[in-house]
Amino acid sequence: RRSSDLASAQSLMLVGTWLTDVQSHVEIKQCEEGLCGYITKVAIREELYNENKQEINRIGIQNAFDYFNKDPKLRSRRLLDLQILTLDKKVADSIYSGVVYNPEDGKSYSGKMEIINKDQIRVTGCAYFKLICRSEDWFRVIESE
Repeated sequence: RRSSDLASAQSLMLVGTWLTDVQSHVEIKQCEEGLCGYITKVAIREELYNENKQEINRIGIQNAFDYFNKDPKLRSRRLLDLQILTLDKKVADSIYSGVVYNPEDGKSYSGKMEIINKDQIRVTGCAYFKLICRSEDWFRVIESE
């Protein structure tokens, strides 16, 4: 069942590849739930790299696993192509809500995405009944032709 309120022209502005705060790439595309985001290039924060340098250098960053997932059975899945974003509801003009998964701590958060302009979006994840929230801006990756 496709979420019809997410098939609008404005939501289609979200479709594409986005550069995250840590320099990962996330591709957002239409999916059964509405819009879904998948990691297409893996990058991690320097402090996480330094803590796990030996293992990361051994397997290569693009082969990194979902090490921090709270479910031990999911820790062996690769981060590359992992779905980390599901937007299933339009809550206001240019604001969509859903669930954001953070592979840095292995937790899913109540989330929202706001279109700032055609090349910038703000992703927010909240915990503890939306009392604690963290946002970061993502920028569209312009593919060179």
